Amino acid sequence: MSVLVVLRRPVTAAVAGQVSQALAGLVLQVAAARALGASGFGAFAVVYGAIVLATAVCSGLVGDSLTVLDRQEPRVRAALHGWTVAVSTGAGLLGALATSLTDLAGPGTGVLLGLATAAFIVEDTLRRLLMASGRFWSLSVVDLTSLVLALSTLAVLAAAGALSFTSFVVALLVGQAGAAAAAYVRLPSAERPHGPWRPAAWGQVFAFGSWRAATQTIRPALMTVLRLLVVATAGVAAYGPIEAARVYTAPTLVLVGGLGSFLLPHFVALRDRPAAHSLRVADRTALGLGASVALVGVAALLALPLLGPVITGGDYGVPAAAVAGWSAYAVASALLLPYGSMASARRMQAQVLKLRALELVSLAVVLLVVLTDPSHAVWAPLALTIGPVLAAAAVRQRVLRPLTRPSLRGEALPVG
Repeated sequence: MSVLVVLRRPVTAAVAGQVSQALAGLVLQVAAARALGASGFGAFAVVYGAIVLATAVCSGLVGDSLTVLDRQEPRVRAALHGWTVAVSTGAGLLGALATSLTDLAGPGTGVLLGLATAAFIVEDTLRRLLMASGRFWSLSVVDLTSLVLALSTLAVLAAAGALSFTSFVVALLVGQAGAAAAAYVRLPSAERPHGPWRPAAWGQVFAFGSWRAATQTIRPALMTVLRLLVVATAGVAAYGPIEAARVYTAPTLVLVGGLGSFLLPHFVALRDRPAAHSLRVADRTALGLGASVALVGVAALLALPLLGPVITGGDYGVPAAAVAGWSAYAVASALLLPYGSMASARRMQAQVLKLRALELVSLAVVLLVVLTDPSHAVWAPLALTIGPVLAAAAVRQRVLRPLTRPSLRGEALPVG
């Protein structure tokens, strides 16, 4: 099967959904970068990254489980409902507590952030249900609802005074709550989470989803640790421009995320085909996706003098080194994605998780870079690239390649 066959209409819809999601997040973060300054935006980036990390837990535990497992089976369905409530509630409470105990904002803002975190997770889970149901084009409706509501909220708050950290928390809450409602309406009636709630197969969902959750959290966890390392060594003002570079290069991750939302169900559909066939599809997809993302990264670098000030309002610069680093990181992530999706579709997520521990090598390099000289922090994104490249090669050779051997073709799929 050629790459052109893979990149058919469902993928186009998936990419469109990823574009709309990226656009909603990008506009909100650009507004924060312009309104809050380098220090304020650095703080918002840390908080937003933590929310993304919490969402990744639920995306792996619940989102991937509802894609691969039989979500129509009553006990599995009940467990999916229960785990969504548990993770969103727990993350919301932790977010509220952490914000209230730090200098970021007062208890009132902490409560709002907790609610925004829970809404973010629920909305993401409903998006995953839309994907699993094949309603990729509905994703854009959901994301544009979030964007319109968030911007409208910011406009109202700006009319009442200068925008603050709390203003963006409120905008995030309103946008995500509205998007969750829109997603619920767009779901087929049989897919809407209205029951059953018990008895629940908690263990079955956890047995599969916990491995995927751990895998899904690796990347946002690495990003969060990177933020904390740079902030601790160079200061929050020094991290602001690096985060602005990440926001600027966000389009390079759109292709990765868009195809990624399609690849897992695609490789699930290929499970009845020989593993060698699926591996060839993964190889071609990795090559094509990596090349496409690299071209977007080059275009971003060339356009930096013109578009960089748009992100920050001209108050501070967007470092070219950080733009190049984030672009390279996106390419490395693109190379890993097809192999990880194929392995997870064949219930080998535990093996993938073990090998993705190689990405921790990136953090060691980042730590070395920032401790040697805090001014070298702009090279931290490039240092992150090492991990995904190592993990992609390891997953392909150690997990997927053995599946193509004749002696393994008839064996049952591991359950993780």
